Parts: sequence; C-alpha cells; structure tokens
Amino acid sequence: MPVKSRTEPFPSRAKVVYVVPHLSATESEHFAHVPAFLAALGERVDLVALVERGTPPERLPGVRMVVSAVARHRLGRVLRAVRAVFRCSRAGYHTYFLRYSRLFLVVLIVTRPLLRHRILLWRSGTADLLEHGTRPRLRQRVDNGINYLLSRRVHAFVTGPETMVPVMRDRWRVPRRKMRLLYNDIDGDRFAPLPPERRARVRRHHGWGDDEFVILFVHRLSFRRGTRLLAPLLDHVGTVLARPVRLVVVGEGPDRRLLEDLAADRPGLQIMGAIPNRDLPPLYGAADCFVMPSYEEGFPRVLLEAMSSALPLVTTGAGGSADVVGHDYPFVCEVGDLMGLIRKTAEVAALSAAEREALGARLRERAETRFSPRRVARMLEDIL
Repeated sequence: MPVKSRTEPFPSRAKVVYVVPHLSATESEHFAHVPAFLAALGERVDLVALVERGTPPERLPGVRMVVSAVARHRLGRVLRAVRAVFRCSRAGYHTYFLRYSRLFLVVLIVTRPLLRHRILLWRSGTADLLEHGTRPRLRQRVDNGINYLLSRRVHAFVTGPETMVPVMRDRWRVPRRKMRLLYNDIDGDRFAPLPPERRARVRRHHGWGDDEFVILFVHRLSFRRGTRLLAPLLDHVGTVLARPVRLVVVGEGPDRRLLEDLAADRPGLQIMGAIPNRDLPPLYGAADCFVMPSYEEGFPRVLLEAMSSALPLVTTGAGGSADVVGHDYPFVCEVGDLMGLIRKTAEVAALSAAEREALGARLRERAETRFSPRRVARMLEDIL
C-alpha cells in the first residue's frame, strides 16, 4: 500500500462561520438543535459559531470560537455584526453559513468587496400563505422583494429536502448552478423513546389517563400550520374511537387565543403554550400519536423530533414533509384534507400496541440513518 511522502501536504480543513440567529438555554425554536449539529460539524471543519441573539455560552462542543453579536437595539446589532465579521476575517475565516438571518446577510453582502468572503444561505419554505379572501400586505410584498434581491447575491443557495430544491429555485429565481441540497438533522440521543416506567410517570404528571389516546401537536400556532383544523379533528376522532381522546397543543403564535377559547368547551383539548425545546422529548415519548396538519411547510423539524422519538405520526404532504417521512409512509394526507387527517389518525389509534411500536421503530430508524447530525455534517462539508 503506497505511503504518503512526508513532503506531500495533508489536505487542510475547511474554515466555516456558522451564523446562529438565536441561541439560549430556554430556546423553544428549532435553533435549539444547532449545538448538536455544530459538535458533529466541528469534527470535520474548523468552526466559529456567530450568535446574533439570545444568551450564547462561552464555549460549545466542536466550536473553536463563539462570537456574540447580541445587542439590545438594532443599531447595536448592526455594529456588533460588522465587528464580528472583521474579527472572523482576521482569524482566517472567510466562509459563512446562514440560516434565515437577514441582518447578517446584509452585513456580509456590504463587506464582501473588502473582505472577499463566501456566503452560503439556507432557506426552506414559502411562508406566505394567506387566509381565504385576504391579500398580501405591503410589508409582505416589500419583504419578498428584499429577500429576492439578497438571495441573488449569495454564492450558494442551500435548501432541503429534495422537493424544496425546485420550489425555492423557482420562487427566488436562483440560478440552477447555485442550488445545493442539505438536510435538517435530529439528535437521536436527546429525542428518543421513553422506557415504559418513565413514560407512565410523564403521563401521570400531565394528567393523561392510562386509557386516553393522546395526540400531540408541536408547532407555531398559526393558520399556515393548520391549527384551525385541530378542534374539529379532536371532535371527529373522539366520536370514532371507543376510548377517551386528548389533543395536547404545544407552541405559541397568533392562533393561541382562538385555541384557548375552543378548549373552554373541550376538556380533551389541552393548550400548553411554548415549551423550551430541551423539555420536549418527554412529551413526544409519552404521547400516542403526533399530528401535523400544515398547509405550508419547508423542512419541518417537528416531524424529525417525532420520528426520532419513535412516535407514530399523521401529516399532510405540505412542502417537503413526504420526503422526510418517506414517500411510502401510509399516514400522509393531502394539504387541507381534514377528513383524511381524521381517518388516518383514527387508523393509527386502531393499531395494536405492537403495530404502533413497529411503526415508531421504522420512523426512528429512518431518522437515525438519514438525518443524524454526523450525516448532515458530511453533506455540508461536501458543499464547502
């Protein structure tokens, strides 16, 4: 076997600045998944975490340097962002990976002629669905125009899963040569099935009866996420099943007041509000079924959380949802199909305990093999 010459240079590791829009110990958004991914990515590249908002820690596993750009006011955030970019440049970091952060994207575009950095921008989803009979507001049209102009000034437009690549390319008119595919990831150690004893304790703690079929919804409480389908879903499933049904709603958003009003007449509708992501795994592990009735999605991490927890789920095919669960997964409905959601949720409830366990194990295996932080880190390294 040939041996490398001592004079032959070893390949150097890529250097990347990963811009985190928000990070804190009580994070309830999907940015709470970033630290596990950075730990895996740090095994493959030299990494700086640049945090825009929140309360970033001084150190993160796998990260060589944590840079904070947190400030109280927008002008202060802009100034700290500029200072952070120059600091990273002096340290030899000239490639940036951003998720959604418009402020940093603008700063990087403005400073690029001087510092010559590369910009990789992640976006997935459309996020512009309106209720029937309404028209786009001026602010939304302006936002879309700004996003279009900014997205054309990046070196690579990163999105996922597969279905969203042509959607995002056509939406923002990004040249095909700039498009890259990258998955979201899930930490299978954190989101995992619960042992029977702990599962029983969690259910008792939340007041869930042993005989109740508990349906879990975790997402933003908004029209786009299908929250207005939740109460009728509960009503109909409750009449089909010969057992009590409870629908647990976790999240925050403009539809929370509406759901709380509906819950006043429905003892089985439990509104828990926003919960830090670190506290979600026991809820997934103790529920019987997860439901995501979204009208609009990109790459929903809540599906990954449910899958990794071995929790059977029912979802619409919004955005890339079918790519996430697999196109052969039997419990996917058309967008807006309330009766389909009701029927498939009842079908999951009618499965035996062994059948639901097998279904959950299938989902967890897919999450572990396809969406693990290490596999997604390899995908990003290939893009770099």
